[in-house]
Amino acid sequence: MVVALTRARARGLWAAVGLIGALLAAGCDEAPKTARTDQGAPELVATDRQDAVVRLADQRGKVVLINFWLAECGPCLAEMPDFDGFYRETRGRGFEILAINMGQEDKVVGDVARRLQVSFPLLTDALGITTKRYEVVAAPTSFLIDREGRLVARFNSPLNRAALEKAVGPLL
Repeated sequence: MVVALTRARARGLWAAVGLIGALLAAGCDEAPKTARTDQGAPELVATDRQDAVVRLADQRGKVVLINFWLAECGPCLAEMPDFDGFYRETRGRGFEILAINMGQEDKVVGDVARRLQVSFPLLTDALGITTKRYEVVAAPTSFLIDREGRLVARFNSPLNRAALEKAVGPLL
């Protein structure tokens, strides 16, 4: 018997995997983990709400925060207003946020976008490719990329405004 895995089912499966991972990681430490800085950040495969492909390579020359999130993750949604305020103030200095939903349906991402009205892009990793490349097992997880495309930090917990200023400020 052959079972076809539709895009919606694939997203549902990834959402379930993400939720299980988030529940398992609920007791993770709060300290950011510094990533190796001798390697470039993995390329991402994500789409925006108009189904255009967004690539990390297109952000070269900018400091980029890649944030992995889920719609039912309270801490994920709670950090987004801080992200938005910081982004509005710093995007003119070469800062970008790529907020990547971990495989949920377009409707779910659209509902969050309408509710939060953030000015940075909310992207989708429908097939879980980028989530795998970045070894994300729980949401929220964020990565900081410098202007040369190097991975400089990983954060396995929510970020607030002060943490953003401390991590991103020196790179701008």
